[in-house]
Amino acid sequence: MPVAITLGTVNSANVISQSWNNVYRVIQDNVSDPSSRSVSWVFSAFPQQRKGTASVYPCIIIESPSLRGQNITMGHSKRVYTWDIPISIYATRMATTEEIANDVIAAMETNKGSIEANGMWQFNVDNVNTFHNLQNSQVIHEKRIMISCEGYI
Repeated sequence: MPVAITLGTVNSANVISQSWNNVYRVIQDNVSDPSSRSVSWVFSAFPQQRKGTASVYPCIIIESPSLRGQNITMGHSKRVYTWDIPISIYATRMATTEEIANDVIAAMETNKGSIEANGMWQFNVDNVNTFHNLQNSQVIHEKRIMISCEGYI
């Protein structure tokens, strides 16, 4: 069961790092590793030393946010930023990717109020896509969740 947590405030000095950290914290604190490993399984990129090996799966990759900004009015120092944060779930079983994706979405929805209160407004799950890849004779299933939000910074 996801729990609400306290997050850091996003501002102009930390818009990329803090928005990523907030998403990471929600997932890390609320989504359990189905393999019950004692190693980290949520990353910003594939761990190179284990990429393609069965020991890395399942895993969650939270990519760095893409960011777009626009001025609200001329002469105003603040801007409206829109950013997307892709979250990919990889596993050797499709059912596992779906279970983890459900847990990720539930955790994000449970913490939506805290996320929005810390500068990531209009927080939404934009789409969820499924991909299947072959690595070292092993099918790896991927569920990609796109998170989007806006901020007045």
